[in-house]
Amino acid sequence: MAAIKAILKQTKITAVAVGVVAIPNHEENARKIFEFAKELGIRVINTESTDSIDLIEKLVKEFDIRVGYHNHPQRPDNPDYKVWDPNYILELTRGRDPRIGSCADLGHWTNSGLAAADCIKILKSRIVSSHLKDIAHGSRSCARPGTGRAKLDEALRALKAVDFDGPISIEHEINWEDNVEDVKSYVTFVKELK
Repeated sequence: MAAIKAILKQTKITAVAVGVVAIPNHEENARKIFEFAKELGIRVINTESTDSIDLIEKLVKEFDIRVGYHNHPQRPDNPDYKVWDPNYILELTRGRDPRIGSCADLGHWTNSGLAAADCIKILKSRIVSSHLKDIAHGSRSCARPGTGRAKLDEALRALKAVDFDGPISIEHEINWEDNVEDVKSYVTFVKELK
């Protein structure tokens, strides 16, 4: 923990979100994840652990940390995987603490055949964090922002329209060894969006 804090201080970076991590339905182990986040000042834990929602809600209330259910793409070979569907997340979180919601992965919704802006309009205030990535035409792989098929401009405007106030994490999941310019292009894209 000391090494992580030293790196964050040295680089003047504030950790705001963590995950996607499994939050076990075992209080002692789940509590360790929330304690880690609290110690680093992290505001959102992103997960796919739907079976732990009762325990998650208890810890969200205790630690005042948001939890976002992250959507990977739909898995036609696994009908039990439902977090890709914004309507499922809306039902899962209905009546729950408002700090529990969606980690809206805009690119993965695209890879599920959904329009990210439409998903945002369904979830509204239940979006607690977001993953920003564009998806290349004819592929499921990442692309520079604005060049792919995720319609990030529409999605970001939709986030603004629902008064989203959570962190947005850039996920450019290709060119791992040399993607700094790619990541910077996302920052520029967001800053220049009208």
